[in-house]
Amino acid sequence: MTESELLDSTVWLDYLIKGSFKEKIEREQVFALSVLSLFEIKRKLLRNKELRLKDLEEDISFIKSKSIIIGIDEKIAEKAAGIAEENNLGAADAIIYATALLNNSILLTLDNDFRGLDKVNIL
Repeated sequence: MTESELLDSTVWLDYLIKGSFKEKIEREQVFALSVLSLFEIKRKLLRNKELRLKDLEEDISFIKSKSIIIGIDEKIAEKAAGIAEENNLGAADAIIYATALLNNSILLTLDNDFRGLDKVNIL
């Protein structure tokens, strides 16, 4: 079984705002996505006053169409608590990382807080 890729909010936002990573995101692949990252993406887009509501909803729909969205359950929460303590990560980062690990995914991110962790690719 091959490992999937979990994109965090930094990668999606860089794609939406700057057009980065088109060759990766626009290919025929579905990515994993933590529900927490979906929250982070939508919140950041809502704060962008230049973005029309129609564009925001189209962006969120596109992300959903390219993603298997994974909710937070007790396994992820417990794994994240250990990860946060061991690696001095904040709650959100630990939950996203635990989501990737428990779903056999490589975490793709732009966030240096994940530097040095297994199964992380900082783009």
